[in-house]
Amino acid sequence: MRGISAVVRHTAPEAPVSQPTIALVGNPNVGKSTLFNAITGSHQKTVNAPGTTVEVQSGNWAALGARVLDLPGTYSLIPASPDEKVVSDHLAGAPGTLTDPQRFGGVDLVIAVLDGGSLTRSLYLLGQIGQTGLPVAVVITMADVARAAGRTLDPVALSATLGVPVMLADPRERAAATAVASFAQAALEARPRLCGLNADPLAPGFPLRSALPLAPDAGTTCTDSAGCARSSACSCSHSATAGLELGTDAATSGSNPADLARADALFAWVEQVEASLGEPMPEPADTASDKVDHVLLNPVVGPVLFLAIMWLAFKLAGEWIGPLQDAFDAAFSSTEPGAISLANGIGWLLGATGITATWLNSFLIGGLAVGLGVVASFVPLIAVIFVVISLLEDTGYMARVAFLGDRLMRKIGLDGRVILPLIMGFGCNVPSLSATRALPSSAQRLITVLITPYTSCAARLTIYLMVAKIFFPAHAGTVVFSMYVASMLAVVLGAAVLKRFLGRGYSASPLMLILPAYQVPRAWLLVKSVASRTWGFVRSAGKIIVVMTLGVWLLSSVPTSSQYSFADPEMPMSDSAYGRVAMALEPVFAPAGFGDWHMTGALMTGFVAKETVVSSIVTSYNMDPSAAGDAESNGDDLGALPELLTTTFTTTAGEGYQGLAAYAFLLFVLLYTPCLATVAEQVRLIGGKRTAIAVVVQLVVAWVIAVGVFQIGSAVIGAMQ
Repeated sequence: MRGISAVVRHTAPEAPVSQPTIALVGNPNVGKSTLFNAITGSHQKTVNAPGTTVEVQSGNWAALGARVLDLPGTYSLIPASPDEKVVSDHLAGAPGTLTDPQRFGGVDLVIAVLDGGSLTRSLYLLGQIGQTGLPVAVVITMADVARAAGRTLDPVALSATLGVPVMLADPRERAAATAVASFAQAALEARPRLCGLNADPLAPGFPLRSALPLAPDAGTTCTDSAGCARSSACSCSHSATAGLELGTDAATSGSNPADLARADALFAWVEQVEASLGEPMPEPADTASDKVDHVLLNPVVGPVLFLAIMWLAFKLAGEWIGPLQDAFDAAFSSTEPGAISLANGIGWLLGATGITATWLNSFLIGGLAVGLGVVASFVPLIAVIFVVISLLEDTGYMARVAFLGDRLMRKIGLDGRVILPLIMGFGCNVPSLSATRALPSSAQRLITVLITPYTSCAARLTIYLMVAKIFFPAHAGTVVFSMYVASMLAVVLGAAVLKRFLGRGYSASPLMLILPAYQVPRAWLLVKSVASRTWGFVRSAGKIIVVMTLGVWLLSSVPTSSQYSFADPEMPMSDSAYGRVAMALEPVFAPAGFGDWHMTGALMTGFVAKETVVSSIVTSYNMDPSAAGDAESNGDDLGALPELLTTTFTTTAGEGYQGLAAYAFLLFVLLYTPCLATVAEQVRLIGGKRTAIAVVVQLVVAWVIAVGVFQIGSAVIGAMQ
């Protein structure tokens, strides 16, 4: 994965902190992030580990006055991927990390989150944490799964064996945060070390000298449940002083006798702990999760049920939520008489105070209120999609989706975990991008973020239908279907190209998934998670959307003729800076057959939101919206639009080639930047510089494809005539 380091975003470290730092470490799907959300509430933020695209959640644990880091889920501290290296580096306090001892004082406590349903699987990672010599406390989740399987977990006995405090906790319960806070506070004071393993300066995650806590007295011993001292087998002190300044790099230098000895000691310790737990009761022939998986993982039934779930999500987000989106938008931007909205409130306030400046009215209502309306319209959509994602995650179904889609995704060089974000992109690109945060591989995350805009979102469908019904009335359905085929081809080709440049070193080994037991989500935790994610979108992406909307307003308000004043409501769009910029773009799109300012202007507004393309075309012709029929609602009554658009495309492309130019226009709509909300979410995930490059590449690709289709098609049609 070293090849990725050249293209990842660098995030400046946080400001120096004085409070203790607690790191949450555990396998994937053990409830670690759920625990993090429960103990930090809304006092959290997502940052990229410096020099990587790997996300680390940082939060404030108000009950302890401590900083908490939710490190990526991992099965090992030996860094075989960027995610694992982030965990190892943060435990070590490597330079530039969020635990750099020079700025943050290192890690004061590791809370190892173990899976009670498969405890022995988690012991390997726990043992590696023990070899770092860092203070550790153990929280065991999914005890209900263990009980269902006939196993009894005794935290007192296990604590005596491990030599560190152990507790059972269900992060989905409201009381969990309080209980874990008291538990962690005691561990912060005691700084317990794992028994049975010597701290090894060459082990992955071993802290640097400045972060290393003082070693306890050499006589420190641990006792088992019978109270017997086991000092010979239980060294809790650091075993050496030589090489303390070696970080995690030393641990990855290759196999040598020291590495083998460390591994032998680790496996011997795991066996010893397993033996102390006693023989587990035999598992039932089929657990409840097994019985469900017989259906959901069936090669025929499984994909059908998954597609049904996705269909329901699309219906929910694309159709049933539509009226709610309109209501949220109208609450800010509606100027209908009698409507209760921010726009009407501003108008009333300006009138009441005697302010008659036309430009101020236009700025506040046509610019600011409209921009806020665009952001608000995404809130119910984002929230609903996040509800779907959270339900899939919390129930354990998300891992099954990855399993079902792995064979298909592997054909384009990725694995099954990317299938959900990509499929969701056909509903809306914005929540689809947010869903990529759940991908464990930073390489896959980056590639998926870059190819997701090529999935044809529902907002483009209105444009496809309008153009197809005008230029291909007998084959409108086929033309629309071809757009989705082109979309899938763009995703496949984009992934293949990007993996060649960004996925160097990424292993195409078989997907290894541990399927968690199915669980019932907790309503209060679901609400908190959805609210936090939705607010994160509004807070970050919303700013960009509003600013860019104001930019479009400014262009449409600046007159290019002395006949009109700034923001003159009587000024036709063709006499505004917006119209002039659109006209300046005509030569750029002339080779594609649609070099007309009505169409280039529509593409400009489409950059803000694809939903505005049709209305922009209507406005550019100075049409009354009623004259456009139901063009914006996919209806058959398009009013005067067919004649106007046919005339425009015939003029730009030539008689007999207008249909080809219209198809090239649709391809450009499909392939160029989806909307500002998508761009804003990409900025949040991969940074502004990389997003800017992606936007430019998308524009170039869209232009090349549109021009190529029109020019080659024209040549073929000309040869046939």
